[in-house]
Amino acid sequence: MLTPQEAKMQHIRLHNPQGMTLELMTTGAALLSLQVPVGNGQRNVLLGCRPEDYARQHCYLNAMVGRFANRIADAQLTRQGTTYPLTANQGTNCLHGGVEGFDRRELQVVDQQADRVTLQLHSVDGDQGFPGDCDVTLTYALEQRELVIDIQATVNQPCPVNLTSHAYFNLDGKRSDIRHHRLQVNASHYLPIDAAGIPLSAAQPVEGALDFREERCLQAQWLAHPQLICAKGLDHCYLPDVSEADPVAARLTSSDGQLVMEVLTNQPGLQIYTGNYLAGEPSRENEPYHDYEGIALEAQQLPDSPNRPELGDPWLLPGQTYHHQTRYRFISE
Repeated sequence: MLTPQEAKMQHIRLHNPQGMTLELMTTGAALLSLQVPVGNGQRNVLLGCRPEDYARQHCYLNAMVGRFANRIADAQLTRQGTTYPLTANQGTNCLHGGVEGFDRRELQVVDQQADRVTLQLHSVDGDQGFPGDCDVTLTYALEQRELVIDIQATVNQPCPVNLTSHAYFNLDGKRSDIRHHRLQVNASHYLPIDAAGIPLSAAQPVEGALDFREERCLQAQWLAHPQLICAKGLDHCYLPDVSEADPVAARLTSSDGQLVMEVLTNQPGLQIYTGNYLAGEPSRENEPYHDYEGIALEAQQLPDSPNRPELGDPWLLPGQTYHHQTRYRFISE
């Protein structure tokens, strides 16, 4: 017997003439698979689980997360003397929108074509403690060799809004250790964090094992910095140094060198997470995932910024429109 949530869930399949295929479901707008042409074949470059197992996972597996992605310290907001308690779901902090964030919601399809789909979500005033109503429109599109994620949102009260896709990539197209991939990040600064993932300070220069301005294998210098030991790998927000002449925020290369993924975004931060706590999460197979089988490159506002002006201003005001666009571009031999 289907649960009420499963009864409402829709399964969607998109494709384009360039041979890309995307599968997703309306629950959490979670991506299920992304097939990309490589040579004479195809690779599924996303981790994923069976739709019926999605409720059991706790790693935000390929979902859209919000109302505020990443962490808010002490699970509260303060603005103009008013404090808004949020639901705490990672110790005393609010992570990815709280206990029942957008990753647990059913989105509604409002438009679907062969190569794109648009979904909407209405979040009411007080949802997980966040002030005001929030209306979200999310589009997934396959354009040439790109997966395009476009998100817009409006509010009727001031509220911090920070939405992103928590997609886990593995460009090998099979289960493997992501640390054999190569990574390049076009960023000279990052946010150092404490043991709970909360930024310790404003952005600091990258150094040593945290410096990915030159492409290198993730396994090289693995845990060779106190910040990496603290997080059991990468779980850090980088501040891309992009420009019109050089718009690529990051570049990920498969372990065999046959597939490259470039990340282009209009967001100020790129949270890079190497799947440090994937162990035990459901997969498409009977065997659960292991740590480091996927990497997330989450374009977003900076963590804990709602209460810390030195980290930016993510507060959205009535009459304004939040707009996030990220492109994952695939290049193969």
